[in-house]
Amino acid sequence: MPRRRSPSAATPLAVLGWLAASALVLFLIGQTYRFTRSESSQLLLARHLGVGNPAHITRVVGRRLREALIKAGVEPDSISERVVEGRDPPVVWRVGLGPQASRLQLNYFVTRSLEKNGAAVVSGREGWSERGVRSLTLQVGLPRRATHEVQLVQFPGDRPGLVEIPRIAVVLFGLGDQPAAADSFFRVAAPFGVALAPGLKSSREIFRAAHQRGREVVLHLPLEPINYPGLDPGPGTLLVTMKPAQAAAHLRRYLDDAAPVAAVANHMGSLATQDMTLMRAVFHELRRSHVPFLHVSPAAGAVCKALAGDMGVPYAEPDMVVDLEPLSTDQRALDRRWKEALERAHDRGHLVVWLRATRATREWLPRALAPGRLKGASIVPLAALVRSPDPT
Repeated sequence: MPRRRSPSAATPLAVLGWLAASALVLFLIGQTYRFTRSESSQLLLARHLGVGNPAHITRVVGRRLREALIKAGVEPDSISERVVEGRDPPVVWRVGLGPQASRLQLNYFVTRSLEKNGAAVVSGREGWSERGVRSLTLQVGLPRRATHEVQLVQFPGDRPGLVEIPRIAVVLFGLGDQPAAADSFFRVAAPFGVALAPGLKSSREIFRAAHQRGREVVLHLPLEPINYPGLDPGPGTLLVTMKPAQAAAHLRRYLDDAAPVAAVANHMGSLATQDMTLMRAVFHELRRSHVPFLHVSPAAGAVCKALAGDMGVPYAEPDMVVDLEPLSTDQRALDRRWKEALERAHDRGHLVVWLRATRATREWLPRALAPGRLKGASIVPLAALVRSPDPT
């Protein structure tokens, strides 16, 4: 007959189990307390569960907002605050920007900084103040509840003979056909546009993701190159053997899929851009859709520039194409080309940079385009340098 375990033998095990459970409960209580005490956690709880004292949440958002502005290069004494009763949101900040500040850069930097800390830029709009000064107004707080209105007011230089601020538009190309890989670039905290190819199975999804991330989209139109199909731009290429109506129908569908677009740029096309019939069909559709043409690395016999002038389609060429090896991880080469770009921008007053998307580019861009690293230049949308035709 087996011997029974005595009650005294089981007692130490029960006590140890009780102590372990108690320690675990105390640990969880402590961790929960620490979690709820951190400002980031309080914003997270307010954002997703709607809990938290509204006045305290407003103060926390204000601290995060001030930190983001100062890190972006805004002088602390240029930030003023007032509370307007009956206004939603009631807290209004006025932030003065110098003539060389980039509102686009500042918007990107502040948006990404707040997102990392649980807050958000709810909306934004550009306009002019009563005194004719350019302004950017942001609603800041939680996704469904703004706590601050931030009025970013850019004052013109009051020095006679002030030199025009150099403006640079950066467009990334070669993002591939995988939505996840493309979105990893869309999420980079730096202001740039993206050139995206139509005709792929994933094109519509990638277009949609780019717009959701607030990216300016350039339609990277595949055009027939010399030695096609040995050299192939990909599905949906416009060929010189197509009838004009067929080519125009393809382009019309691509524009509808990608809309809105800042411009159409050629992907390859060394043969197509020399064909008057095909390019006339392309430009007719661009004119109808009020979209400019950005000609990348024109072939010697290309007819595009003269034809665009004849048909009234705004035409531009990138001032610099940075096309490094896709697998290169050497950021020093990017630094050298970017230094050259800044110098050319200061000489010319404006610059369009066409830049291949690589792993090195993704890591390098936030540093290169960060406020304070541009030597007085301003990052602007491509649309600011390549004018769309007026509707007729």
